[in-house]
Amino acid sequence: MADSAKQIQDKPLSQRNRRRRGNALLESVFTILPTFALVFAFVDFGLLLFRWATLQEAVREGCRYAITFQTATGLGQDASIGAIVQQYAMGLVTTTDSPQHIFVNYYSVSNLNTPIASGGNVPGNIVEVSVQNISWAWLAPLSGSFGSNAFRNTTPITLAVYSSDILGGYPVGVNSVQE
Repeated sequence: MADSAKQIQDKPLSQRNRRRRGNALLESVFTILPTFALVFAFVDFGLLLFRWATLQEAVREGCRYAITFQTATGLGQDASIGAIVQQYAMGLVTTTDSPQHIFVNYYSVSNLNTPIASGGNVPGNIVEVSVQNISWAWLAPLSGSFGSNAFRNTTPITLAVYSSDILGGYPVGVNSVQE
């Protein structure tokens, strides 16, 4: 028994490890792939959360601007609200997007289901500022993106954020504001 142990110890190192040659590479792959998947998932969810929070803040600021009946020089109230949303959206949406992403609707307190088509920006009505149909596709192919049934390509996330408030009274010396 001692002789066989001595024979194993006397074999050169490369001869003993010949059977284990690919183990290091295989173990590296099994470690690195899940690590990268986890890193990409954190980045994806972080960017998605950042985009949602930025758009939410933009529509809140647009709503705050709307309830005071302010308007930018040469613009109606809806265009002014859209400009404020664009200003706070950090380039994620613009007023010139096609299709349109920034929406301003007015509702009567007595009918909250149907927006007022025209002339709804009067004190006492409700203004709703929203950013809709912002799609988000994952950066990393983490969920079955190989093959014909790719989750990443068929179901991107679509963001929609809303903010609403009751329109206050007109500023002093103002009797109406152009929509």
